[in-house]
Amino acid sequence: MTFNKKLLAGLVAFAAASTSAQAVTVAANDGWELGVSGLVNQFMTFTDTKGGDNVNELRDGLLPAFLNFDMKAPTMNGLDIAAHISFSPSTNANSYASFEQREVYFTVDGSFGQILAGKALGLYSSHNILTDQTLFGVGYGTTGNGTTTLGGIGLGYDYASWRSQVKWTSNDMNGFKIALAIMDPSTGALRLGATGNLPTGSLTTGDIDSDNFRYEADLSYAGTFDSGSYTAWLSGMTQDEDNNGNNDTHAWTVGGTLVVGGFEAMAQYSDAESKASAVTAAAAVLATPGNVGTAAVAAASSITTEWDQFLVQAGYRFAGTTLVSAQYAELDDKTSGVNTDETEKWTVGVYHDVNSNLKLVAEYTNVENDDMNLDTDIFSLGGFVFF
Repeated sequence: MTFNKKLLAGLVAFAAASTSAQAVTVAANDGWELGVSGLVNQFMTFTDTKGGDNVNELRDGLLPAFLNFDMKAPTMNGLDIAAHISFSPSTNANSYASFEQREVYFTVDGSFGQILAGKALGLYSSHNILTDQTLFGVGYGTTGNGTTTLGGIGLGYDYASWRSQVKWTSNDMNGFKIALAIMDPSTGALRLGATGNLPTGSLTTGDIDSDNFRYEADLSYAGTFDSGSYTAWLSGMTQDEDNNGNNDTHAWTVGGTLVVGGFEAMAQYSDAESKASAVTAAAAVLATPGNVGTAAVAAASSITTEWDQFLVQAGYRFAGTTLVSAQYAELDDKTSGVNTDETEKWTVGVYHDVNSNLKLVAEYTNVENDDMNLDTDIFSLGGFVFF
């Protein structure tokens, strides 16, 4: 057996993690390789909701555990063929059935770039969650102890979700990369105060029948200079559901990161709109607080769900091992008939790498919305083991 550094890609009961970790790789005589890697995390969380109960939990953070299996064939005829399967169990007390399967796909790499086919993280909003400091923390979304927390999902950016797809990614073109994907359509929403069917942030894929696919695209750029590096991205999605009441949804996001010495910063913005009618609109209106009975159905001839959100983050990494970082996020819900104004979230965290296998985390998050009478403080202590 040999040990090698590898990129571990995985994500949240909602999202995905990437970090450097030790993997065990077994090489066969015919050139095939099998790699096994993963992570386990656990947090103590203390949630104080103004006007409500205080809740203490022992639980996962934004990420569940991950157990990854990677298979790679020897290069033949200029092609690199590989497959990846991951499982995501949980340490949460109420998660007896939460042994999730989030990733199962194969890749073919060549002079044309890479083709990925199977279930993997979506393109839209993937950069957003993978650069969020709370990916390796808790953020908001505690209590219930049945699933992972939300980090910054729905309060800063939409959920990328694990989607059945066929995706093409170009080779690196002087820092630029293009990715295009056809995906199975989905419904649902993952956003504070969400109403109706909002496919940008759905928890599941393939939960509806539609005569149209979902389409996602991403343009990214990465570069370096003497004392640091930077990235930028522009992503979008579109989905038309003619079989489900003409629920047409379109969204886009833009963002970037900057590293200068020990200083690290990130900023991102997202904008989404969903126009629904017929049965879909009826369901959305009925889900809106205050709408009941026939009055809601009568108002359901048309509804537009619209929201935008942004997140800014900055911190300093001391000695290359301890990141002290703060972020501010805001969601503005512009849905017709909904008056929730802006929801704000602050997170301050310390993320310390003891070594390549152990990360310790301390976080504080506040979520506030005056119209919803929401004011919650969340304190979290915990850590990760990577293998």
